[in-house]
Amino acid sequence: MITGTSLVALLHALATDHADRALNVIVSEPDLDEDLRRAMYVAVSDNLEPADQARAIGDALRDADSDPSLTNECYRLAFYASDAWAQLATNPLYAHFVANRAARVLDKWVHYFPVYTRHLERFRERVVNVLEIGVYRGGGLELLSSYLGPQANLVGLDIDEDAVRAVRGRFPVLLGDQADPDVLRKINNDYGPFDVIIDDGGHTMEQQIVTVETLFPLLNDDGVFIVEDTHTSYWSEFGGGLHVPGSFVEWTKPRVDDLHSRHHVGIDRRSIWATDVDGIHWYDSVVVLDKKRRFRPFNEISGTASYLGAARFSETLVIEMLATRDQALHERDALRQQVSELQRNEDDVAKVERLSTQWATQEELRLARAELSSARQLMAELGGQLSSREEELISTRNDLFGSWEQIRLIRRTSSWRLTKPLRAVRRLLSR
Repeated sequence: MITGTSLVALLHALATDHADRALNVIVSEPDLDEDLRRAMYVAVSDNLEPADQARAIGDALRDADSDPSLTNECYRLAFYASDAWAQLATNPLYAHFVANRAARVLDKWVHYFPVYTRHLERFRERVVNVLEIGVYRGGGLELLSSYLGPQANLVGLDIDEDAVRAVRGRFPVLLGDQADPDVLRKINNDYGPFDVIIDDGGHTMEQQIVTVETLFPLLNDDGVFIVEDTHTSYWSEFGGGLHVPGSFVEWTKPRVDDLHSRHHVGIDRRSIWATDVDGIHWYDSVVVLDKKRRFRPFNEISGTASYLGAARFSETLVIEMLATRDQALHERDALRQQVSELQRNEDDVAKVERLSTQWATQEELRLARAELSSARQLMAELGGQLSSREEELISTRNDLFGSWEQIRLIRRTSSWRLTKPLRAVRRLLSR
C-alpha cells in the first residue's frame, strides 16, 4: 500500500500541475501493490485535469479497500481543484464551516451542507424547536443557531459529559442514551414538540431505529427528521452490512411501501408511516423524512369538454334532490304540526302518541335514506357513474311517496275525521 507521506507528495504534485512528478511517486513507491500501482498510473496518465486525476486515484484506492483517510484526501483535492467549491461558496452553512477555525469543533461531510439548506431553509428566521442528538463539542449547535437565526430554540442530547461543558450553558444539553425511549420521550416532553430533529449521535443501528420510531410520531406536523451518517448501515462494527436485516437503511426501504398504502391492500394504511410521512429523501449518508398528515390521494380529471351537458345535467339532479329534501322537511314540519293539533284536541291521546312515535321513526328512516341517496349521487358524479343517477332519483321520489302514505294513514284515523270541522274553521279564519 502507499504510505500517507507518499500520497501527500503525489497529490501535491497534481495540485501544482506536475503530473510527471506524481507518476514518478507512483512508479517509485516500493511497497505498492502492482495492480493498485497500475490503476493509479492510469488514473494520472489518462486524465488531464488535476481534479479528475485526484478523483480517479481516490476511486482506485477505494476499490483496493485502502485506508479511508487516504481516499478522503484524494476526494478533497478533487473537490477543491474543481469548481465544486465555488458552487458551494454561497452556501451559508458551508461559509460558517470554512470560517470556523477557532470556534467549536465541527466534523462534517461537506456534501451535507446542500442537503441541510434544502430541508432547513424554510425554518430560517422563525420560531422553531430543534433537537440535535450527538452534540460532541457544540459546533453543530453553533452552526444551526447561526443559520436558523435568534428565534430558534435549540437543545442537545449526548451521552458524554464533555458535550455539556463544551456548550458553556449557551444551549441546554441533556445527558442520556438515545437508544432509551424513555430518555427520548423525556426530552420531548421537556423541550418539544420539535420541528427539526437531527440524529448525529452514536450511529448504531439500534440507536438510529429506536430514535426515529420514538421521536418521529412526536414531531410537529410539517416538521423534518434528519438522520446523519447512515453509511454505518454498511459497517459491521455498527451492526450493519450490505443488505443486512436490521440496518437503518434496510428499515427505511419498507417506508417506500408505506407511502403507497393507498394502492395495495396488503400495506397497513393506518400506520404512522403511511399517514404522516410526506416524503423520504435518500442521500449519500443522509436520510430525511418529512412529517405531514397526508390526505388520501385521489384522482381528478380536468381540461376536457365534459362540462358540456354532462356537468349541467349532474348539477340539475343535485339541485332537484336538494329541493326534494327541502320539500320533505317542509312536509315533516307540517305533519308535526298536525300531530300537535291532534294532541291538543282529541281525547284518544294514547293513539295519537302511538301514531306520532310511528311517524317519527318512519320519518327519521326516510330522511336518512334521502341523505344516503344524496351522498351516493355525489359519489356517482365523481366516479362518472351517470347510469345510477336515475335510480337514486326514483329512490328519493319513493321516499316522498312514503311521506304521503304516512299522511294518508293519519287522515284515515278517527281523530283526523273528528277534527275536520275544526280545521275548516281555522282555514276560514286564516283567509
